[in-house]
Amino acid sequence: MRPSLRIALTGVTAGALVSVLASCSGSGSDTAADGTVTITVSGRPPATNAAALKTFEARVAEFEKANPKIKIRTNEYQYDQQSFQTKVGGGSLETIVRVPLTEMSGLIKRRQIADLTQDFKALKHHEDFNDVALGAAKGTDGKLYGIPTEEYALGLVYNRDLFEKAGLDPDKPPTTWSEVRTAAKAISGKTDATGYAQMTKENAGGWMLTAMAYSFGDSMQEESGGKWANTFDRSGSGAEKSLKALKDMRWTDDSMGKNQLRNITDMEKDFSAGKIGMTIAGPSMVGHYIQQYKGDPRTIGLGAMPVDGGDKRTLAGGTIAVISPRATARQREAAAKFIDFYYLSVKYDVALAEKDAAARKKDGSVVGVPSVPFYKPVIADPVDTAVDKQANVPVEHFAPYTDSLGDYELRIEPPVEAQNVYKALDSAVQAVLTRRDADPAEQLRKAAAQVKSQVERAQN
Repeated sequence: MRPSLRIALTGVTAGALVSVLASCSGSGSDTAADGTVTITVSGRPPATNAAALKTFEARVAEFEKANPKIKIRTNEYQYDQQSFQTKVGGGSLETIVRVPLTEMSGLIKRRQIADLTQDFKALKHHEDFNDVALGAAKGTDGKLYGIPTEEYALGLVYNRDLFEKAGLDPDKPPTTWSEVRTAAKAISGKTDATGYAQMTKENAGGWMLTAMAYSFGDSMQEESGGKWANTFDRSGSGAEKSLKALKDMRWTDDSMGKNQLRNITDMEKDFSAGKIGMTIAGPSMVGHYIQQYKGDPRTIGLGAMPVDGGDKRTLAGGTIAVISPRATARQREAAAKFIDFYYLSVKYDVALAEKDAAARKKDGSVVGVPSVPFYKPVIADPVDTAVDKQANVPVEHFAPYTDSLGDYELRIEPPVEAQNVYKALDSAVQAVLTRRDADPAEQLRKAAAQVKSQVERAQN
């Protein structure tokens, strides 16, 4: 049985909400003479992805048939900060837009998205929704401003074959960074593969370092007086401990190989080629390993995020569906109903979940990769069982991840200028892994100085 989760989300800001642009506060006409209400749904797959587009349009048509008084218009718009601000300011924002978890605190603070507290309560199984999945959608006022659609938590991805060759138990992957170090030395010493590798390029270095800092029981930014500031450069920080751990594996143990410049794609390619024993990543890497790189499903394992022996924490991400602040009450109701139908029903309806899993399996998708459960076990467990019936991967190889996920706090990315923070930290990670004399504390101070003004300006 999958346990329930608890969450500590660092991205929700405190303080008074600021005023939204005047153009966002009005409400337009939403209902035709025959009582039909129209909403706009963004995120339609492009024509170049014919299979996904066909599925999307079929589901929209199915929804409209079941709800004849709701008309759906769709477009291909995908969220980005600049265009979203322009749309909100000009009053042209689609009724439904999906945004990253990390954007929620700012959107709530600026009142750029609708309060969905009451609309959510009208949805099926709303009372069974897992608090872990709702956390990032809530404001400091306790109200709900979005509905989650996908969430993930980082863990340890590892090669089971290399574990066996190194004399390690593939059913018991490392759970602490000390154990990771020991396993990495064994893999490097007894096979031709790199024991442990870490992404370092294109902001992935900072992203993974942030995940490690969380696993060492620390944060990357903290709030004081209504402002967020970087804290990763303070003495003894989780980031410093993380870099020291990497430095030990790289230079003392020689268990990280020679290539220290990898982005996400590089990592997936090298791991899929059997060149890497362990790395930290999201469960989606399992799907990429099998589908894109034709890896053997029997050789990949997924464990919980290693920790420093104290509190168990890992980095979480995903998307949340939000609704335009200009939406009328009827549009909000219709939009929430569509979000429930399109994104959530497959997570609580056992028959639909199995039907969807069977269809995805038929289409060649990977079925059986774990994710953060949106509902409490009474709802989620029967759905998981139904989906696992259609699994085309050995789900037992992911048990170390799924069985322990409920013990973890899930933390989202730094709330202010996360990507610029990651970019600055890339250099720190690369320096420590490519230069024996690089000092972790000094590299973190350099990174903090580089991004300090950006973090400050973003809050002015």
